Amino acid sequence: MKFVANVDFSGGQLRPLNNSDVDSIVKLYQHQTLAGQSVSASREHAERMISLSVQMAATQRGLMWAIECDGEIQGMLSLYDWQPSSLKTLMRLDVLPGFEPSLQVAALSSAVDFLANKYHLRNFSFQCLPNKDELLINVLEQVGFTQQARLRDYRRISQTEYSDILLYNRILESVVAGEEK
Repeated sequence: MKFVANVDFSGGQLRPLNNSDVDSIVKLYQHQTLAGQSVSASREHAERMISLSVQMAATQRGLMWAIECDGEIQGMLSLYDWQPSSLKTLMRLDVLPGFEPSLQVAALSSAVDFLANKYHLRNFSFQCLPNKDELLINVLEQVGFTQQARLRDYRRISQTEYSDILLYNRILESVVAGEEK
């Protein structure tokens, strides 16, 4: 049974992860510049992610999409802390260095539109590191996300150091015939 739909966007598609994606996931997570990555991924880690993606989607607690352009995985878009009863989710966008920001905008916009129409989600959130995620912040702002909060010393980055976290949201008020109001 397929729990995650393919979503086309201008220049590519969002699609469910599958077992043939293990090497691409390992490649994606070898880049230590990705937010939240403290260790490189192994094949075992990638295989667990694929298995988890099916479980998350089946229980509507999250989902993971591969971002594919020209037959190559360029990143992943994931939903965590999906709360169907509250119509909200926390998202994460991981992309390979050099993946065109305009394609990131198109992928994220298509995902938000799909999730709003299919699952009636209204509150989409991202957490960003203020000094490391400038490219992500630019993508988020182009998709209509705005900074809602700054969580001081929220994330531990070493034994003695902490970093602020920026919270970005896009809140949709209502949808009429597929368009945001």
